[in-house]
Amino acid sequence: MSRSANRLGSQATAGAITLVASRLIARGLDLLTLVVLGRLLSPADFGLVAIAMAVVQIFEAVMELPLGLALVALPQRTKLHYDCAFTLQLLRGLALSATLLTLSWPISHIYGDYRLVWLVCALSIAPAARGLLSPRTVEYALNFNYLPSLTIEVAGKLAAFLLSIVVAWLTASYWSIAIATIASPVMMLVVSYCFAPYLPALSLREWRTFSKYLRFTTASQAVAALVWQMDQLMLGRFVDRFELGRFSMASNLAALPTQILIGQTISPLAVAFSSVRGDLERLRAAYHKSAVSIAAIGLPAMVWISINAEPVIRLVLGQKWVSGASILSWLSLAMIPPLLAGPLIPLATTLNKTNVFLRLSSIELFIKTPLMLVGLTYYGIPGVIAVRLMTATAIWGYTLFVIRELIGLRLRDQLLGPRRTVISTAIMAAAIAPLQGRFTDQHNLVQLVVDLTIVGGTAVAAYVVSMFLLWRAAGSPDGAELHVTKLLVNSMQRVRSIRAK
Repeated sequence: MSRSANRLGSQATAGAITLVASRLIARGLDLLTLVVLGRLLSPADFGLVAIAMAVVQIFEAVMELPLGLALVALPQRTKLHYDCAFTLQLLRGLALSATLLTLSWPISHIYGDYRLVWLVCALSIAPAARGLLSPRTVEYALNFNYLPSLTIEVAGKLAAFLLSIVVAWLTASYWSIAIATIASPVMMLVVSYCFAPYLPALSLREWRTFSKYLRFTTASQAVAALVWQMDQLMLGRFVDRFELGRFSMASNLAALPTQILIGQTISPLAVAFSSVRGDLERLRAAYHKSAVSIAAIGLPAMVWISINAEPVIRLVLGQKWVSGASILSWLSLAMIPPLLAGPLIPLATTLNKTNVFLRLSSIELFIKTPLMLVGLTYYGIPGVIAVRLMTATAIWGYTLFVIRELIGLRLRDQLLGPRRTVISTAIMAAAIAPLQGRFTDQHNLVQLVVDLTIVGGTAVAAYVVSMFLLWRAAGSPDGAELHVTKLLVNSMQRVRSIRAK
């Protein structure tokens, strides 16, 4: 690659690292919030809020306008573009709130719990606030400067943590979960205008510019949200709130690594892909490298969580949640297939091929709906988990063909790309398997932390050493290993130069 291409890759890598760090901190606060709330509240409280959240998230996705990605993809941005983006988001927020207010009563009647009326109404504030963040924050993303994004998100999570814990401590009410959901986007809204000042003006003059980006994306997100929340909506009718709470908590924990790795790399990858979209060979190489890098981090993390689900839940949530360990173990494995095609979202957006999202989501809905009805009716929660595994694997297989269609990346290259990661993860799993006996009937928290540290350290050592040896055996090709090696070498050189002075 040319020097400019290498510089672009370094900027995208640095931006992705900053965003991943941001999401690690934010998700760390989310996890801390779940830990405290999980100990102060009951699974039934989480089950109740899970129903309301599933409804809100579906309608949020139905009306979702991914205008941030659209602004990034535009060759030029003017004040009119920002005004139009703000106006569209404002209209979307008003329509979303009105819809949820109208449907709150019928929803509570369907589930036979009239507490859902006020829950759905209150939770409608969160998506409306999320959509009204300052549109000018994309200017930082265009320069690969994601520190403002980090600050905005962490501020929101801190507000959610503090407010929800205070309410839970004083009232032991399920409302503390709702407050955490609302407080975060509201605080982010305020802080975003501190970093990216913008005087809103209502205008729709540039709406045609955005329509081509939103035409298929909005519909696909609606279908995808229905597919994702189908589990909890259907379980809410077939199982009690306690069982639903266990499933919801396990699902949230299993999704954390995917949200960190995929959610926070979309923006830098979209910028990087946009810069090389005129060169198919470079675009193909950029996609392949990013997909392999995401898998290199996500695959061992998900496998480790799956193997150690019971001690992780015992440490994080306490003994009353341990019965959900098997759910977390299998749901973690079900999150692996989406990781393997993580960069598809920024790739398709960059190429203005967002119709593939609707195609994929529709196929998943077509496959999942009948299987879910059978699995839930005859097998309950285990049936739901099995359906998730099957549909996730099937959609990943179809995604391989979509990527080949978009950029011509061969199926063989996609399948063999993360081969070092797969082998190293298998070695890691074999290395920690003999250590699982340490967790038998372990109730001492200090000893549990020590044991998890030992198992975690062993896993990291086995994985890193295996990856490095396989990379060297392959001739030290360009990839995540090379970037990490260069980073370590540069860090060591800086330390030596400082000591020399």
